[in-house]
Amino acid sequence: MLVIITSQDDTNNLYGSPSYNGRQYVLGKESLNSGLPTRQQLQDFFLCIYRNSFIKELAFSSIEINDEFGGSIIEGLSGHRSLEKLHISNGVLGGMGCKAIGNILTHPLSKLKDLDLPNCYLDNKNFGILCDALSGNSTIKRLNFTRNKRITSTGWQSLSDVIGHPNCKLAKLSLKSTNLNDESIVMLGSSISSSSLKALDLSFNRNISRAGWQWLINRLSQNINIMSLGLIENSIDDLSVAALANIGNLKFLDLSFCHFFTPMGFWPFFNALQRRGIQLTKLDISGINIDNEGAAALGSLLNNMSTLRTLQMSNMSISGHNFTSQQWRTLFTTLLDSNLDLVKLHLGANNIDDEGIRLLTRVLLTMSSLRYLNLGDNREATPIGWLELSTYLQSPTCVLKELDLDDNNINDDAVVSFARALTSNKTLENLSLDECAEEDDNGEMNELITERGWEAVATLLCNKTSILDTHNSNHILNWLNTFVLPDDVISYLELNKNEDKAEVTRQKILQSHFSTDDNLQELLHMELEMMPSVISWIGRPAHTNWKGTNVSGLSTMFNLLKRVPDLFDSSPQKKRSGAGKRSVMYDNS
Repeated sequence: MLVIITSQDDTNNLYGSPSYNGRQYVLGKESLNSGLPTRQQLQDFFLCIYRNSFIKELAFSSIEINDEFGGSIIEGLSGHRSLEKLHISNGVLGGMGCKAIGNILTHPLSKLKDLDLPNCYLDNKNFGILCDALSGNSTIKRLNFTRNKRITSTGWQSLSDVIGHPNCKLAKLSLKSTNLNDESIVMLGSSISSSSLKALDLSFNRNISRAGWQWLINRLSQNINIMSLGLIENSIDDLSVAALANIGNLKFLDLSFCHFFTPMGFWPFFNALQRRGIQLTKLDISGINIDNEGAAALGSLLNNMSTLRTLQMSNMSISGHNFTSQQWRTLFTTLLDSNLDLVKLHLGANNIDDEGIRLLTRVLLTMSSLRYLNLGDNREATPIGWLELSTYLQSPTCVLKELDLDDNNINDDAVVSFARALTSNKTLENLSLDECAEEDDNGEMNELITERGWEAVATLLCNKTSILDTHNSNHILNWLNTFVLPDDVISYLELNKNEDKAEVTRQKILQSHFSTDDNLQELLHMELEMMPSVISWIGRPAHTNWKGTNVSGLSTMFNLLKRVPDLFDSSPQKKRSGAGKRSVMYDNS
């Protein structure tokens, strides 16, 4: 069970201040006409939390703890029978709050495994209180101190002592955007290199120099436990990248938007990974600089990475780091005979052209596990190129659940082709076609998908040509991200969100073929022997927790009764008189 507690009107962003109607919300503060709970109400509510043995996660957002009452509310969680994760984000943890959390951590019955405190304005003093409580702790497995930028080397030395303690069993540590510098990274690196850490995220720490990164990565290569590294947007250069290949058990690596290493450093890195046989399962190299030689080396590496499940290569065409259309064609050609079988592939905001889409489609046809594909913002491809993707969408190997095609040159022809391809698709749930538009001579953006395209989508979701066509329509697709959608498409998508696909099919048939007295002809011409089953199917009770329109079959049964009352007459004479009839006869009058 997860319980989330947040201030109302929470307007804070990732780097902003927590607020309640423009002010910080102090836990337990009472004021007239504020809508805040009274202290007695808070005590009663938390008393229920203390006694509930099913709560495993508790999350606070935008809450300040600065007095004894707020501290006591948090401290009451000490020794909770089931609490495993405590998350307090975008708030202010004063000394009282940190002391209360410390008491939770040191309680002999504590089951807490995850402590998340992102953006809590921790300083050295309060951070030291937490580290004192963490010292010698053997239950905490994950710590998150993201965006706590007021901690300096003194505080990081305290955390280093925690990590270096022989009882420490910490497996995941996130220190994203914490203003770490060379001095603090040396303090932490010494203990991390011999720790039990498996996952470390140091993204957005731009104050660490290139020399600092070289030192740290060389130390990390001594830790046989490290499997995951997050290094987004840092000053990592060619020497640091080369050293990453020495981390022998690395599975997850995020190097996105690290602009300080060059193709000259990336090429040997790829080759070193291949030579050492390191089997990554997730690789993010979005927004980095790769030339033709680097692209060939990457293709060769990917060819042999049968374990890779997530590949992110978005924003490869940013200024000064252009991964050209030709390089994409080279990469995709290299992958045509590969063993690559991804689950997620991100290729958004790139220079993939029509030929690139054609080659990529051939690569996708060799994959049998791909669930998520992002090709948004590839404006080099024309509507003709996007038609190629239909080949993949109708393939038996296509098991996509999400497809992102935002901000592309996709017009009615491409959408009609997609709709035809998706008729037999039983997996795709989310399709994003937002901002598929082109600029006219006056600088206005005009939608490329018009009524003709949306009619094709509506037919895909509910083909009204016959009952059989409606039955065989697509009942899986339930989300289309775009600003303009016709009402009927919205209605069908809402229906498709329901898990009971048999009932979804029934609803579409009832709404399309039996909703009025005038469209009962197909039903009335059915063979008599089928009618009991059909009537039972029509009169099925309505579902609870249903999403979208829920049409009862009772009105259809009433219209049928008016047309053919003999069907509902159970007398022996009527049964005998109806024997031998093959269809239901009715009077048009």
